[in-house]
Amino acid sequence: MTAPRHLRRRLLRGLAIAGVLLAVVAVRVVVSSRAELRQGVALEQAEDVDAAIVHYRRAARWYAPLSPYPGEALDRLERIGAAAERDMDVDRALSAYRAMRGAILSTRSFYTPSPERLGRADQHIARLMSELPAPPIDAGKSTEELYREHLALLEGVHRPKLPFALMALFGFGLWVGGAFTFATRAIDEEDRLVRPQALRWALVVLVGFALFALGLAFA
Repeated sequence: MTAPRHLRRRLLRGLAIAGVLLAVVAVRVVVSSRAELRQGVALEQAEDVDAAIVHYRRAARWYAPLSPYPGEALDRLERIGAAAERDMDVDRALSAYRAMRGAILSTRSFYTPSPERLGRADQHIARLMSELPAPPIDAGKSTEELYREHLALLEGVHRPKLPFALMALFGFGLWVGGAFTFATRAIDEEDRLVRPQALRWALVVLVGFALFALGLAFA
């Protein structure tokens, strides 16, 4: 009865530590997003819109599921872009929409957050680019032709391959799970290595890390 009790206690302690670490990371992401958003709002209110765009982009990049701040930052970028379009300020409009697009793409994993916002940003960027003076190679093309070409290039951006993204996630889980199990099963009460368990779980850690690295490399 003693061994299972000790093992259960170690397991619960490990789960508690993992939960605390996950909570710390989540809080860090949410707090950073909120801080960047507030800085952006302050700069926008001070009419330093270009600097506000930078902070809104950072707020959107600090993405965590269910956090309201990235979505609000993206909405503000979209409003800045729309206002700049109305004012015929092409440079600022492009800056806002590109910040919006870049923030969304930087948070992709096996799915893309805010795909509808990404689609709108691509359309605005393509439209604005098509209305700029065309280079000699595109001489003679209509604005609509240029728009379609720009949009195709934007929508053709490399997206993660789902099988390799899932491989990376599985490898990460195996890596972390193996390390946790190594700590709970491969070390005895006197902090000595239990050789068979240590070899087995060290191999799991190595395989998990290898799958994680390969998944990232080919995703």
